[in-house]
Amino acid sequence: MAKLRRFINISEDIFVIRNLIGAILQGVGLAYLVPVLLVWFYPDEIKLSVYFAIPGVACILLGYYLSRHIEQVEDVNLRQAMMASAFVWLFASFVSVVPFMAIAKMSFIDSYFETMSAWTGTGLTMMNHLESYPKILLFWRAWMQWLGGIGIVLVALTVLIRPGVAAARLYRAEARSERILPNFVNTAKIIVQIYTLLTILGVYLYYINGMNLFDAVIHSMTGLGTGGMSSHDLSIGYFHSLAIETITVFLMILGATNFTVHYRVFVNRSLKEFFRDIQVKAMLIFLILIIPLMTFSLIRFGHVGPIRALRESIFHAVSAITCTGFGISDLSKYPEADKVLLSLLMVIGGSAGSTAGGIKLIRVALTFESLKWTIEQAILPKGAVIRKKVANYEFSEEEIQEVLGFTMTYFAFLLVGAMYMMLRLGVKFVDALFESASAIGNVGLSVGITSLMLPPDVKTVLILLMWIGRLEIFPTLVFLVGVAMMLPRRAEK
Repeated sequence: MAKLRRFINISEDIFVIRNLIGAILQGVGLAYLVPVLLVWFYPDEIKLSVYFAIPGVACILLGYYLSRHIEQVEDVNLRQAMMASAFVWLFASFVSVVPFMAIAKMSFIDSYFETMSAWTGTGLTMMNHLESYPKILLFWRAWMQWLGGIGIVLVALTVLIRPGVAAARLYRAEARSERILPNFVNTAKIIVQIYTLLTILGVYLYYINGMNLFDAVIHSMTGLGTGGMSSHDLSIGYFHSLAIETITVFLMILGATNFTVHYRVFVNRSLKEFFRDIQVKAMLIFLILIIPLMTFSLIRFGHVGPIRALRESIFHAVSAITCTGFGISDLSKYPEADKVLLSLLMVIGGSAGSTAGGIKLIRVALTFESLKWTIEQAILPKGAVIRKKVANYEFSEEEIQEVLGFTMTYFAFLLVGAMYMMLRLGVKFVDALFESASAIGNVGLSVGITSLMLPPDVKTVLILLMWIGRLEIFPTLVFLVGVAMMLPRRAEK
C-alpha cells in the first residue's frame, strides 16, 4: 500500500511538472522567433534565420504537447514548482545551442556554456572576435540575457500562465518574492513593462551619445539585465567614452534595484523613493567604502594614474556589485587586493527582486543585524522582546534561519568551485575565487580563466555554478534530490 501511495505521488508530480514545463517551454519558443525579425534590417543574414525559426517552432509545439492538460492542474506545491523551474533553466539552455553550433561552429559544451551564461545573466563567454559574428547571433545572446534577467518563468507568467496557485508557486520557485500588486501575474506584467521602458531609455541614452543603434540595443538589454554580454571583445572599453561608461553605470544600478522601488518611483514621481530603499542604501555604502580602497591599490600597485584609477574603480565596483560583468580594462593585470575586493562585491550582489545575482543586499544586511540581535539577546534581561526588523521589513525566526542557511550554502558552493579550479588548473586561489564568485553570482567578470582552452570538466563546473546561482541554490537542490528519489522508485515499479 505504501508503495502504491508513493507511485501515485510520483505520477502526480510528473503530471504537474510536465504541464508547467510545457507552458514555460512555449515562452522559450516564442523568444527563439524574435531574432528572426532582425533579417528585416540585415537581409543578408536571412539564410541564418532558419536556425532560429525551426528550433522556435519545435519548442512551441513540444511545449504545447507537454502542457495540453494544464487546465487540469488545480494545485501546485512548492517542490513541484521548484523542480519545474530548475529543469526549465537547464532545458532552455539545451534547446538554445542550435545557433551557436550551426553559425559559430562551436562544440556542444561550448555552446551550452554560452547559452547557460546568457540565460542566467552571467556573461562569461567562450566566444572571441565578436565583431566577426553575424548580428543575429549577437542579438540572440543579448536577447537571452534580457529575458533571463527578469526570468524565464516570469516571462511565461506574463504571456502564458493563468493566475492562481501555479503562478504563485512558480514565481517563488524562481527566487522571487516581491509583489507589486496582489496578483502574481499582474505583478509580472508590471515588472515587464517597467523593464521594457527602462531598456528603451537606455537605448536612447546610448544612441545620442555616439553608439550605433545595434550596439545601443545590445548594451541596453545586457546592461539593464545585468548580464554584461557585449558585441565587442573589449566590452564597454571598446568605446573609450566617459559618457558611455556613465550611462552604463546608471543602467547597471537600475538593473540591480528592486522593481518595487522602480514602481514606487514611477507612481509617486519622486526620486526620494529610490534613495529610501534599504538595499539601495546598502549598495551605496559598500561602493563608498570599497571604491577608495580599489583606487588606492590601483595607484600603488597597478601603476595607474589617479584619474584613470578612480574611473576604473567606480566602473568595475559597480559592475561587480550589480553582477553585470561589463569591463573597461584587463582585470587579469589587477593587483590581488583589487581582485579580492571585486570578489567580495560579486558575492554581496544587488537587490533582491532585481535582475542582479549574488547573495543579495537584504540578506547581507539581515546577517549583520542578526549578529547585533544575538548580542542584544545576551545583554538584555531574560524575556526581553527584540523586534527583528530591517528598515520596513520584519523577519521571523524561521526567515532568519533560512537566510543564514542560504548564506552558508552559498559560500560552500563558492569555495568548492574555487578549490576545484585551483587544484585542477594550478591557478592562484585568489584568481580561482574570483572566477567562482563571478559564475555563482551570475556576474561575468573574468581574470582570464574562462576561455576555450578550459578542460570540459571545469566548463561543466562553471555551468553548474551559473545554474545554481541563478536559482539561488535551493530549487536546484530540490530538483536534484527529487530526481534521485524518483529514479529508484520508478525502478521499483
